[in-house]
Amino acid sequence: MKTILISSLSILTVLFIGCDNTWYQDVDPLIDVAEDSKLKDRDDLPFLINGVKVRLGTTHDNVSMLSDLLSDQLEFTTNVQNATFPSYRNIDGMGSADQYDDGSGFDDNNSSGYAYDELGQLRKYADLLIETVSALDASEATDDDKEAFYTGYLYGGLARYMYATYYGLEPGGDGGSPIDGSPMIYSAAMYADARAKFTSAIAHATDEQERILNSLIARTYLYEGDYANAATYADGGMTSSDLPLQSEYSAMATNEYYQHSGIGRPQNVAAIRFLNYIASDSLEVGRLPFQEAPMLTGTQRHIQTKYDEAGDPINIISWQENHLMLAELALRGESVSVSALDAVNAVRSVHNLSALESVDLDIIYTERDKELFCTGNRLPDQRRWNSWHTTTNTDTDHEVTIYGAWNYLPISRSEKNSNPNI
Repeated sequence: MKTILISSLSILTVLFIGCDNTWYQDVDPLIDVAEDSKLKDRDDLPFLINGVKVRLGTTHDNVSMLSDLLSDQLEFTTNVQNATFPSYRNIDGMGSADQYDDGSGFDDNNSSGYAYDELGQLRKYADLLIETVSALDASEATDDDKEAFYTGYLYGGLARYMYATYYGLEPGGDGGSPIDGSPMIYSAAMYADARAKFTSAIAHATDEQERILNSLIARTYLYEGDYANAATYADGGMTSSDLPLQSEYSAMATNEYYQHSGIGRPQNVAAIRFLNYIASDSLEVGRLPFQEAPMLTGTQRHIQTKYDEAGDPINIISWQENHLMLAELALRGESVSVSALDAVNAVRSVHNLSALESVDLDIIYTERDKELFCTGNRLPDQRRWNSWHTTTNTDTDHEVTIYGAWNYLPISRSEKNSNPNI
């Protein structure tokens, strides 16, 4: 029987038993596994809602961290103690590996493939949640119905947003992904699908949630270069009174930035330029916290401590990002409710940084680099600014040339092998 695992943690039960082997005959059924055919009642909605949120957590940190590694924010080097993951080296090298110097084996990357599979599960769980709550008698709807609709549409939209932003079929091609064995759904169509989900969520949202959704819609338009629509939605987006939308973690279900790009088991270090930012303005340490990585040899590198505990949440979107979108859109000629300079300085003031006297698009690019560090935003920004890097471990004694065609994480080889439509 097909099952769906919907639990924040895998439950490990250690049983201490004697010589009597009858211990297993009288046990309660598992509580973290349920047959999908049985999850159809209104009483099941909180369980299903939590399952979607948990899968978002395990997906968002993996996809975001790997995209930052593919970009020029994070770097992998074996000069760091216990940095041994070949899949991370492969991603940082954009497809280059010892046996695949041309990047031809990039679609067989285990870390990227695992994240891609989890993203598919997130999309499926969110869509099943909508299917389930839609089949219930609307005349008996409760607050759980409202939350189920909001969660299903929001997270289904986020899954499609991540497909469009982070995954692609081939080097040098457009982003996107198939869904359930379909042909490729490229980024433009996938962003449109994401916006449709976000728009559907608005009917079930509070005022604050609606502003979050508007910011998410604005981001999709911004990434597509549709500045007019981006401006419309960013103007109705998050304000400084709004808390960020976040993915959540725990000591057992850890934040992947903490685990493998932080103090957990360091694999990935920050690009050298972040230390240069701090050298230029010591106050930047407030939003760019780092500590020395444990080195074997070579240039001293640093790991992020933005997430210095296993359970630290990760921003999916924040009012600060919305302000930086407004600033960029103003500079691109759109009419928005705040000046570019005021918007940027409002963000900087959160970190007690001095106000800037002027801004341009280059400054916006840099401010986004700093403010949105380790949130998965750098990869699309590099593509948008046509500012792709050609080396990794830049300005160190371990600098190497990378394979330059891949600027999306690859759709997995298993998906390619099982889907005749791609």
